[in-house]
Amino acid sequence: MKLKQNQNDLIISYIILRQLIGVIGIVLPLSLIVGNRLLGNEHWLQESISHYFYSYMHFAFVGVLCLLGGVLISYREIKSNLANRVSNFAGLFAFGVAIFPTEYNGFMGSPYLCTSVWHSWFKYIHFGSALLLFVCFTIFCFKIFQEHDDTYSTPAEIAKKERRNAIYKLCGWGIVVSILIMAGSFGYEWYFKTQTTFTKYSTFIFETTAMLFFGNSWLLKGSLYWKNSSYTVVRRAAALVR
Repeated sequence: MKLKQNQNDLIISYIILRQLIGVIGIVLPLSLIVGNRLLGNEHWLQESISHYFYSYMHFAFVGVLCLLGGVLISYREIKSNLANRVSNFAGLFAFGVAIFPTEYNGFMGSPYLCTSVWHSWFKYIHFGSALLLFVCFTIFCFKIFQEHDDTYSTPAEIAKKERRNAIYKLCGWGIVVSILIMAGSFGYEWYFKTQTTFTKYSTFIFETTAMLFFGNSWLLKGSLYWKNSSYTVVRRAAALVR
């Protein structure tokens, strides 16, 4: 009995960890906007999420990314070594984004922090880490989350698994398209040597969409017990997929 209770505790902790990763992904970009505005920066919207490193939300940006990195490294799948490796790498890449900031050029408004210790190679680690972090997110959506993780014995259970897989694919493609649009905006500015309002804010906009797709995929993966929730709205939300 005690062994079974310990196993249940592990399963619940593991599910909560999935949900925590999802919430962090969804909350990060939105909290940076709101917090920066409330703390008095007149340019509440920056060109990229990374530029909030220099804003009043510096500690939130670094702290949340380090929290995400720590949670991803701590995350363990019992039956999938691939998931463990990818989550470890994703955690390291999240630390890379937080520790090695983008260049200050492009930040708008009065800075909270303007570091004197910055080297040009920082930006390569920063952008490389950010790109590889998103690549890890797509691997979860396209491969790991779609693996057969339970025994499905009824047509209804199989149909719900197929719906979940369809949503994971949607989230994966959402991240891919977001990355491609950001790359296209960079290419447009480089080729035409001009910046439009869209290209100026496209990095922030599509980093945000990528994070929202990422966060929702992890929330869905962590929704195992939502069908048993005491809240009617949660049970209804889970009815089609759980």
